[in-house]
Amino acid sequence: MELFLVRHGETESNKKKRYQGWTESPLSEKGIRQAEKAGLFLGSQKIESLYSSDLQRAQNTARVIGALSGLKPEVNSLLREINFGQWEGLTYEEIEDGWGSEIRLWLDDPFNKSAPNGETLGEVSERMRNFLEHLTEQSRDEKRIAAVSHGGSIRALLYHVLNLDTSSFWDIKIDNASISLIRKEGDKFKVVYYNRTDYLEMEKIGKETVDGD
Repeated sequence: MELFLVRHGETESNKKKRYQGWTESPLSEKGIRQAEKAGLFLGSQKIESLYSSDLQRAQNTARVIGALSGLKPEVNSLLREINFGQWEGLTYEEIEDGWGSEIRLWLDDPFNKSAPNGETLGEVSERMRNFLEHLTEQSRDEKRIAAVSHGGSIRALLYHVLNLDTSSFWDIKIDNASISLIRKEGDKFKVVYYNRTDYLEMEKIGKETVDGD
């Protein structure tokens, strides 16, 4: 089994560098174009099924991808972004002004600390592991699957697959509309690549597109 993890396209909140979490924000014009490019790329990879977080920015990205790859997205709330609680809709500077000590504690230990009324990354990581287990139970080993999710959630799953130390979590960069690929080999998963964005610059995407090996 191969799983292509897709971060949703750029949103209006992304442009303003606001923490989104579970708060909805529409795709920007650039985000829609990014979703179209993702759909063309994933179509060239011959994906067989498509999943999406239940948040609208992910669903809208997935609908574009599905239209271009001939697939109907299946919505799964396990793919949601981390819940940022009272920090949602705010910039980092605004959060630091109101919760300076709390956000520093969160940045130092995000797997055990959370925003006020929010989630820890440990909880998000567990959600994403549950999603991966669901796919493993439901899918053939050779199946190619795409899942549209969010930056924090994709990082949390890659962290788990790579078996990283918690201090390395922030070293994983996941850009808007980036694609990361993990592959099941025997009883384990392997990260083939992550944060792939080169396809966003391609004029044409077809059979000549490499699959990341």
